[in-house]
Amino acid sequence: LGRLPNFMELVESLRLEVRGKYGETDRENTGIFDISNSERLGKSEVHLINIMVDGVSKLIELEKRLEAGEDVDIDEIARN
Repeated sequence: LGRLPNFMELVESLRLEVRGKYGETDRENTGIFDISNSERLGKSEVHLINIMVDGVSKLIELEKRLEAGEDVDIDEIARN
């Protein structure tokens, strides 16, 4: 999933941010990411956890679809 075009835009649309395996400056695509909320201040802990759960659940769903051989249109998903 992380190797598909517009992956970063998808993650942003889920109100998350992603870093590479070795931190913010890691540009090598290992397929392993550190995912966190893009929003941190002014929100309740419950709200922030729910954003994380929803976003990561969507990423897992997309990974499973790719593993099953389905096509995934990241642009369409990011718009919804």
